[in-house]
Amino acid sequence: MENSLYSELKRIGIDDELAAKVSASLDPDYNASKKDVLVMQEAIIQVQLQSERSYQALSTEISSLRSELHTEIAGVRSEMGSINRQYIITFFGLMTTIANVLTINWYYHL
Repeated sequence: MENSLYSELKRIGIDDELAAKVSASLDPDYNASKKDVLVMQEAIIQVQLQSERSYQALSTEISSLRSELHTEIAGVRSEMGSINRQYIITFFGLMTTIANVLTINWYYHL
């Protein structure tokens, strides 16, 4: 029981000394004291601090990914605008060619 509790405490980020104290405090044959309550509170605070650090790191990573995404979206929008302009120019060029062919054909058939 003690070793598995100690290893679990280590896994969630509690330092060696505190994990050993908490593991010893939770021994069923041991009478808890006020000091043991303080040890448990310290363990809880360490876990909260570790969680806050993880959250902050995640938040920073999300912010950086978000700015990269905005940059990529701006690039795609620019490219789509360019494609749209090319389509419009090609369409009007085609319409002009068709109008010229019809006009010349109509002129020679009169």
